[in-house]
Amino acid sequence: MNFSSGAKKSAEGFRLGGVLLALCCAAVLGYTAGIRQPNSAAGKPAKTYVLNLGAIHLNLTVGAMGVLVIFTLTGLLAMAILLATVASRRRKQAEAANRGLASEIGERKRAQEEVNKLNKDLERRVAERTQQLDAVNKELEAFSYSVAHDLRAPLRHINGFSKILEDDYGPTLEAEARHYLASIRNAAKNMGQLVDDLLKMGQIGRQELVCRPTNLKSLVEFAVRDLQLECEEREIDWRIGELPAIECDPGLMKQVFVNLLSNAVKYTRRCEKAIIETGQVTLQGAPTIFVRDNGAGFDQQYAHKLFGVFQRLHRAEEFEGTGVGLATVQRIIQKHGGRIWAEAEVNKGATFFFALTAKQGSANAVKSTTAGEL
Repeated sequence: MNFSSGAKKSAEGFRLGGVLLALCCAAVLGYTAGIRQPNSAAGKPAKTYVLNLGAIHLNLTVGAMGVLVIFTLTGLLAMAILLATVASRRRKQAEAANRGLASEIGERKRAQEEVNKLNKDLERRVAERTQQLDAVNKELEAFSYSVAHDLRAPLRHINGFSKILEDDYGPTLEAEARHYLASIRNAAKNMGQLVDDLLKMGQIGRQELVCRPTNLKSLVEFAVRDLQLECEEREIDWRIGELPAIECDPGLMKQVFVNLLSNAVKYTRRCEKAIIETGQVTLQGAPTIFVRDNGAGFDQQYAHKLFGVFQRLHRAEEFEGTGVGLATVQRIIQKHGGRIWAEAEVNKGATFFFALTAKQGSANAVKSTTAGEL
């Protein structure tokens, strides 16, 4: 490629040199012919012509005039050849640049096609993995539902026969035996509650959202009315603030408030006067719902465990529970496209915050640095 380009340049140089040499030869011959031109009449002076160039006046013979014309034409021709040569080189440079640009464009097109191909392959693989994950999740939910459902029968048998044993033979049993029998019944009852909670959580995972405009305050009032029947002997100050009406599944959202408020009732059991408050705050221009109590609270450094299944931050001897309620709440909130987190301090109560939309979810950025976000 370099040898061919050099040969072309040499040929152009030879052509230009040949043309200039021929023009010089013609000029010399014309000059010689003009100088030696014979006069029409011997001994008479040659006829001259006056050439006015402004302030300059030239007396030229016919031969000199011919020589001047030849030199002028030679210069013009040489200039034309030079300009043509420069234009030819510029054209070739432009053609080379165009070829390079076309090659670069071709490379970019091939690279773009390769990227598109890789993107399509990646999308296909993601779709396949998503389908596989959905299938596994459905199988796992079906398995959990089946196991939980099948556990109910033996639990009913344990509870039923232990009750018969206590009713028929309780008076004849020793105190230690009656204690063991009561422990069996309590364990069966707790296991039954755990199975029910697992079934509810599995149903939430399979349940489709049916969203419609819902007044959250009415859901809280329904939940409080149900809980008041269970704690009539306690002094609880229910503070229900203004809550927005939003698009949500009212059945699932009621379950959220029932779980959060029942947690508040449970963990304020040791308070002489329990205060349970619901309301909303505005974080970064978006409404965020909260449920607050003045109960036992928890250590904030363990907040990351709060919404895990079977995770408990208090001993079963202190507060009963299965460790599934808050996990169910989180699943419902996430199903609505929202987020939930909590702030607490030991023996100073806890506050649960949640926002149901992506816009509201950005409010997490302004929570306190000790908040446990899940």
